[in-house]
Amino acid sequence: MTHRLSPMLDAQSMVVVGASARPGSFGTRLAKATMSARFPGQITFVNPRGGEICGRTALPSLADLDHVPDVAVLGVGGANLERALLDAIAKGARSAVIFDSCHGETANGHLLLPRLRAIAAEADIPVCGGSGMGFINTRSGAVASFYPAGHLKSGGISLIAHSGSVFTVLGMNDPRFRFDLMVSPGQEIGAGIDEYIAFATSRNTTRAIALFMEAARNPQGLIDSLKAARARGIPVVVCKVGRTEESARLARSHTGALVGSNAAYAAVFEECGAIVVDSVDEMMSTALLCATGRVPGPGGLGLVTDSGGLRELQVDLAVESGTPLARLSASTRQALRAQLPPDLEPSNPLDCAADLTDDFAKTFETGLRLLSAAPEVSMLGLEADVRDDYIYEDRLLTLAKALPRLTDKPCFLYASFGLTHNRRLADELADLGLPVMNGAKMMLAAARNLQGWADWNACAPDTVTTTGVALPEQLDEASSLALLRGFGLPTVECRVCDTAEAVQTAAGEIGFPLALKTAAPGIDHKSDAGGVVLHLRDTDGLLDAYADLSARLGPRVIVQKMAEKGIELAFGCVVDQDFGPLVMVAPGGILVELFDERQVARAPFGTAKAEAMIRRLRVARLMEGVRGEPPRDLAAAAQALSAFSRASAALAVQISEMEVNPVIVTATGSQAVDALIIARKI
Repeated sequence: MTHRLSPMLDAQSMVVVGASARPGSFGTRLAKATMSARFPGQITFVNPRGGEICGRTALPSLADLDHVPDVAVLGVGGANLERALLDAIAKGARSAVIFDSCHGETANGHLLLPRLRAIAAEADIPVCGGSGMGFINTRSGAVASFYPAGHLKSGGISLIAHSGSVFTVLGMNDPRFRFDLMVSPGQEIGAGIDEYIAFATSRNTTRAIALFMEAARNPQGLIDSLKAARARGIPVVVCKVGRTEESARLARSHTGALVGSNAAYAAVFEECGAIVVDSVDEMMSTALLCATGRVPGPGGLGLVTDSGGLRELQVDLAVESGTPLARLSASTRQALRAQLPPDLEPSNPLDCAADLTDDFAKTFETGLRLLSAAPEVSMLGLEADVRDDYIYEDRLLTLAKALPRLTDKPCFLYASFGLTHNRRLADELADLGLPVMNGAKMMLAAARNLQGWADWNACAPDTVTTTGVALPEQLDEASSLALLRGFGLPTVECRVCDTAEAVQTAAGEIGFPLALKTAAPGIDHKSDAGGVVLHLRDTDGLLDAYADLSARLGPRVIVQKMAEKGIELAFGCVVDQDFGPLVMVAPGGILVELFDERQVARAPFGTAKAEAMIRRLRVARLMEGVRGEPPRDLAAAAQALSAFSRASAALAVQISEMEVNPVIVTATGSQAVDALIIARKI
């Protein structure tokens, strides 16, 4: 089936409205750029004055066009955009590109951007832009941009960047980055980033997608496109901007205050197996390595370097960044020891800088050959002082050029110095399929990201289904705990009482020790209101506590069995308007607000995912047992978190927030002690 964006991104004909012959004008830049990559299809220029533009006769209007164009490139200002888009649609144009910021008004006084969106939607025509740089298809030579692209060589990266400046800075700066497609969706007038991801995924020539994004206008479409890329084995490397929360949400639960929109995106990216990065440097280094199409197996990175000092630096950085370096097996170490000079240590990274003899390069060849054959090495990197202006040993460059033939594992040349002068060399090696990366941190980050992507299948989310249930009419702690108990979440035994006699009866049924809590309506956080009394061990103490609570906060209380001492967790859920129920796990009790530590995932999920989330928390170390304390039942905690996620998914359409805090994890199980469910306002 032909993709909706095919007429645009695989265009066979273009009409350029606003082209100009006036030197220095935008229209001239646009006309020259569209011709810069030797596009074999038909390009027609339109200018009201007609005349000749770049050796072609320009038409005075779209109405004079004698064919239906695949894409109309609208290089006109806001005042003329509405008319130009309508004329293009009337002519049958299958797609359009807009560069203007579209912040003005139409001739009829309507806001321009909403009007253009409405036109595109009504005609069901994909429109790239506005406030963007258009697109470039390096394979076909189609350049619907005002940046010339004749110098670009085709490669495996599809770059999709909301920011036009990112489009140009990344796409036009360094020849080591080879692109299949470059797209600047801008304001997404008639096509969203999810559609561009899906289109790139459908191409056999795209091996990695670099995505610089601000927000998703079609959240479910984003999820579907990311999962489709994952299914096809195409890594999507995402740099999401707008990550910080300027202020906490106005929320009644701790969870609502801690989980913001960035957490929703992070949860979606993890669920879909996308690679998340913090900078464009890391995005492009990772995409560069991914675009070779080689996938690492289990194990870690193997490095051959020409410096003992840089080897130590790389070990430090790898530990600090969590980059898995291959742990060399005894057989690999033995083979290295047998063939390396005696003064070199058989380690990883492997320093091969021996004495400067005629056999200097042979040591590097030996190291590369043995590490490439080691099953524990999943990727292979070579560092050597080879630059555009100096190569201290020609045979090392020869070794680098042979790396893609030496191994079918991902491999690369790298320099620890980020500003190494090697653009020409990187261009040459890119022709041979060998990436060149600068900066030890960026190299290690790229390797970590690709290895993590390859290992993702080992912890793929469980398939979990849920069915909806109705909320009780009165949402208090007791009814909330009872509701969650129905989903399999273990809870402490409790009773709701409103007289001293009922309190005493409940104590006899449950048994001491007990906790007494206010159940007065409107008090979400009982401890803050002085509404919790713990460790009540006899009837006299219980009745005294009830007399005090009822006098201060009202007669309605909860009598609850004291939970066994253990490690406290907090489970929470907020229902994101775009991505649905997000479940959080964090340290429990008062620690939930004191520690900036939490894991978030979309609900529902199974126990494997739940356990992985808990293990990422520092508090999980306490569950292993420290200083004589027994280990806690982490498996029970994971089952409880999974049950909470199923409840979150089942209740998502009825609630805005939900929290269980604390969940006490003991050596033999887990129990939810307190619950807060906030119904969605109609």
